[in-house]
Amino acid sequence: MNSAIDFVLTLILRLVGVVMAVIILIENALRHLLEQAGIHGQTQSAVLVVAAILVIVGALRLLGGIFGLLITVLLILMILNLLMPGFHVPMNVHA
Repeated sequence: MNSAIDFVLTLILRLVGVVMAVIILIENALRHLLEQAGIHGQTQSAVLVVAAILVIVGALRLLGGIFGLLITVLLILMILNLLMPGFHVPMNVHA
C-alpha cells in the first residue's frame, strides 16, 4: 500500500516539476525579451510576476483534472491504509 501511495505522490511531484520547468523557461525567455526592449527593474519584475501567475492558472486549468484525480486516488489509498494497516499485495504470487 505504501508503494502505491509513494507512486501517486511521485506522479504529483513530477507534474508540479513540469509546471515549474515551464514557468522557468517562460520567465527566462521573457526576461531576455524585456531586456532587449529596454525594460528593466520593477516594471520587468511586474511583467514576470503576471506571466508566472498566468502560466500557473493555465496549468491548473489544463492539468486540474489530472491533479484532482491523483489527489482523489491518493486520499483513497491513505484511507485504505488507515482502515487496513496490515494489508499488502504479495509480490511473488505464482498462478
